Amino acid sequence: MNKIKENLKAGKTVVGTAGSPWVENMSMLADTDLDFILFDTQHSPYMVKEFIPAIASMAGKNAAPMVRVSANQPDLICFALDAGARGIVVPMVNTKEEAEAMVRACKYAPLGDRSNAGIRGDWGIDIGEYTTKEKYREYLDMYNDEVVIAPMIETQQAIDNIDEILSVDGIDVLLIGPSDLSIELGVSLDFEGSVYEEKGLDVIA
Repeated sequence: MNKIKENLKAGKTVVGTAGSPWVENMSMLADTDLDFILFDTQHSPYMVKEFIPAIASMAGKNAAPMVRVSANQPDLICFALDAGARGIVVPMVNTKEEAEAMVRACKYAPLGDRSNAGIRGDWGIDIGEYTTKEKYREYLDMYNDEVVIAPMIETQQAIDNIDEILSVDGIDVLLIGPSDLSIELGVSLDFEGSVYEEKGLDVIA
């Protein structure tokens, strides 16, 4: 149901691009071979609500919408998921506790504490079939299995805690924030130098 997750589990390379509020462009891109389109609310002037029409235009298409929120806050994560995101990216996740908080905000009970506002987003299901009390738990469990949770590794502290972060159940993939990490390491934007390369390998290993 979520192509990103299917490909990650299969060990395949997942490819995406940056999103915009322009509905026609996003609808067209979602019909390509891309796995995801990432809508950014951290380093862009847009808020999640401005992406909702573009996200809705991707329903039933190949690429899945993901949203990068501006901070590891439950309300920001919930709003992005309510808008239809099928994956969440959170910047500056530095500790196991922060990773756990991210997972809790993304998942419904008993795996988390995301507030429920009905079925949101396109999960490839007949919504009407799952709105009964007998079937709603199936939807919640399916959602918990399919939502993609991707913390960003952007500091030395995060690298030092990488094993603990990866031990958190529910983390699907780590994203390196190259610019912030290089600045933290004192080698601003030097992505080909040995210092940055070694730290990147620490994350990959």
